Formats: sequence, C-alpha cells, structure tokens
Amino acid sequence: MAASGHVIGWARPAFIFVFFTLGLQWTPGLSDSWQFSRPAFEAGAWWQLLTSQWVHLSAQHAAVNAVALVFILLAFDQLIGWRIQAASLLGGYLGVSVMIAMDPGCASYAGASGALHGLLAGNALSVLVDRANRATTTVAAKDSLIGRHIPIRVMALVTLLILAIKLWFQHSAAAVAPVGWLGFTTYYPAHEAGSLGGLIATATMSALRRDSFAKRHASQSKNT
Repeated sequence: MAASGHVIGWARPAFIFVFFTLGLQWTPGLSDSWQFSRPAFEAGAWWQLLTSQWVHLSAQHAAVNAVALVFILLAFDQLIGWRIQAASLLGGYLGVSVMIAMDPGCASYAGASGALHGLLAGNALSVLVDRANRATTTVAAKDSLIGRHIPIRVMALVTLLILAIKLWFQHSAAAVAPVGWLGFTTYYPAHEAGSLGGLIATATMSALRRDSFAKRHASQSKNT
C-alpha cells in the first residue's frame, strides 16, 4: 500500500485521467460523436474503437470510472513502476478495441471500465510475478518475506481470483446485463477483453525485462 504522505507516484496520472475523462464528458456533443457506433465504424470511423473508451454515457458513469482509476493507482502505488501500469492500461484499451471491432453484436459502446479491468489485472499479475524470486537465505530477508512480500503476493493472487470469478459470473449471466444502477446496460465482453489485454501486456513487459536483465548480467559476467 502507499506510504503515508506519498502522493506523487499515483496522484499525477490520476489527476490527468480524471481531468481528461470529466473534461471530455462535459464538452458539448463530444461524448455522442466519440462513442462507438457500428454503422459509423463500418463506414470508416475506425477511431471510435479508441475514442469510445475516453467518453462515457453520463457524468455519473465518467465519475465512477475516474474514482475506480484513482483507487487502483493508490492500491498499487510503490509496488510496481509506471511503465507496467501504463502497459496494463494500454493493453486493456487494445483488448476492448479488438472485442468491439470483432463482435457484430456490439452495436454501440462507451466507457473506460474494460480498460480499467486491464489495469487491475495487469497490476496484480505484475506484483505476483515480479516478487516471485526475491527470497534470500538470510534470516532478516526471510522475516521480510514472511512479513511483507508473501502477504502482498497473496493479495495480488486473491485479486486475480476474485476478478476471474467476477468475469466468469458475468459471462455466464449474459453477454449484455440488464439496465444497471447507472441507467444503462453493461457490455460484459469488454471487461473480459480488457482484462486479457492487460494480462498479455504485463506478461510481455515482464518477459522483455527478464530477457534484458539476463543479457546485461551475461555481458557483465564476460567483462569481469
């Protein structure tokens, strides 16, 4: 969790996201024109695959996603770097874009919840993977592992399990949910695609980082 008084790590991107999201929502006419519409997409409006994830169906919808982003960044503050978080979010955006493009049953779409599922899933996977091999043989390190690293990894694993159960339940219920408390139906496949995109992006980043570290280590070993 974030250290007391530490806000620089998560506050800046959170502020940018909130300002950007609410600013777009309050710009007259922009929300309607940037939402995904299959007829417009098939007529050539390919950019709606991305812009639809930057606008929302209502101010309340935008505010809920903005708050969710803040909580996710705060929860993972100091646990993983901004590059992984950015990759997770971008992976979520890409996953949703592919889903709404390929699903003929998706007539319209707007909102960032799918991408935020990618951010959450990718962040949790990064905590789980990046802390997997940090144990040492010293007593002090073992105490640190038991007192800090394992609980953090367990929480990350529990987060992924809860997310998987949520997605399974939503998938089993229906492709499109009934009208919810925000006044519109939820396109559940976007949550699944966003989560998968975030996981793939994080796994790819982690693999590239390990490969880069291995090459540097091998190069240093040759020079010594």
